[in-house]
Amino acid sequence: MDAYDAFPYESIAFPETHPDHLAVLGGLLGLATPNPATARVLELGCASGGNLIPLAWGLPEATCLGIDLSARQIAMGQAQAAALGLTNLELRQGDILDLGADLGTFDYIIAHGVYSWVPEPVRRHLLHLASRLLSPTGVFYVSYNCLPGWRMRGMLRDILLYACREAEGPTARLAAARAALDRLRQALPGLDALSARYLLAEIANLDQSHPSYLLFEYLAEENRAFLFSDFAADASAAGLRYLCDTDPRTLFPSTYGPAVDQALAPIEDGLELEQWLDFVTNRNFRQSLLCRADAPLPEEIAIDLERFAGLALRADLRPVAKPELRRVKDSPFVTAAGKRLTIGQPLTKALVLELGARFPDSLPLAEVLAAAMRQVEAAGGGALAQDLDASLAELFSLFAHNALGARPTPRHLPRPALERPRVWPLALAQVASGARRVTTPNHANLDLDAFAARLIGYLDGTRTPAQITQTVTDDLLQGRLAPPKELATRQSRPDQLLARTRPAVDELIALFARQGILLPPENPEHRLTRPH
Repeated sequence: MDAYDAFPYESIAFPETHPDHLAVLGGLLGLATPNPATARVLELGCASGGNLIPLAWGLPEATCLGIDLSARQIAMGQAQAAALGLTNLELRQGDILDLGADLGTFDYIIAHGVYSWVPEPVRRHLLHLASRLLSPTGVFYVSYNCLPGWRMRGMLRDILLYACREAEGPTARLAAARAALDRLRQALPGLDALSARYLLAEIANLDQSHPSYLLFEYLAEENRAFLFSDFAADASAAGLRYLCDTDPRTLFPSTYGPAVDQALAPIEDGLELEQWLDFVTNRNFRQSLLCRADAPLPEEIAIDLERFAGLALRADLRPVAKPELRRVKDSPFVTAAGKRLTIGQPLTKALVLELGARFPDSLPLAEVLAAAMRQVEAAGGGALAQDLDASLAELFSLFAHNALGARPTPRHLPRPALERPRVWPLALAQVASGARRVTTPNHANLDLDAFAARLIGYLDGTRTPAQITQTVTDDLLQGRLAPPKELATRQSRPDQLLARTRPAVDELIALFARQGILLPPENPEHRLTRPH
């Protein structure tokens, strides 16, 4: 525990753990999952609450409990929760081995970054504990490293553990590991071996990661990976049943190409199929969803597209060029993260465009379907405007590839105040704690540089964009804030810097508005500070 106290783990939101997402996946498989808005949620290994605090903030009628072994991290989380006035959240220091049925029942249990990183008795107790605490139709999320794919990552762990064999304490171990990474970075580029290319990619990833990731993933005393089949058997022995992973593509071998689909077609057992997909994709990490073994499920578990059609959807996709709406033809779109994908059905493209215009709202299909159909008809798409079945299949594929979000119920966020922008308190609290990521209403992470983080502190609803620009420019001129690359020049008069800063401020305000972290104008009769 000394290492966790000396280097608290970077605690952030994990979108795939949100009860909305867990409820959607369980519901699509026929499980009558509890309403996330009023659920009881337990997170084991919650660190300083980076995942659970935003979750509790966004679900004010839910009851949330977080437990972690690190007293320091719990104290950090308690301070932030108190600053936000969260009354539906409790953070508690405790050992998983000491927990029992007296905690009560929970609709959603989350254990992210725990299972592979604790000794075998804790793993065994974790599964049995979840089985005892889970409500009849509840969902248990658990992540872990899996074989055979993790053996590649384990290769780098072996190297770093060797390099740190004589180092004492987390600071010295990190220094030795960084020195070893530098040596590998110099030595590997001249080699053509697959292992060299993989190691260089992993090193590049570590260069962008928080030091805690290196310390607790690669240098941890305990870090084991498991065959999925062994994990599923252990879960079954504890009274749990595997549902699916948070990445639903594993339910469909065809998403990995026709060769995989054809080769695995003879496998009828779902668990065996999951294991073979791990083999052929070299998967190294799983985020599995479990329910109680006695949970009421249909005899044949399969995705129900009719249920999918009843969900509230959101999409933040940008067309690369004007999409083709007259015929079925692949049109390229780009996600907010820059991932490129294609959409073929005209109605799907129009629906994505309609959802994008309303983002970050989550909307029922009925609310955007008529407008999307009109788009296709106006473009000359004819009968394709009515082909909802084909569009649903493609929308689900987008969901399975994390390009489209879904939640059980609609959510319309009020339009933000742009004349005097006001950021929501959760973002202010996160930036004040030193975080360089803020959580959006959709439980996603928005990365911030120093400039963006400083700007958030000025979005208190008292300043216009022009006044904010002047304040930020003063910070730059007086050396209180390092300029981002696009503003850094050798010579710049104050008026020139002010003129160049304004577009950067406007761009960030627009980004914050689109991501839903700006509040509506203050109104004595409407003081919304949390999403519903």
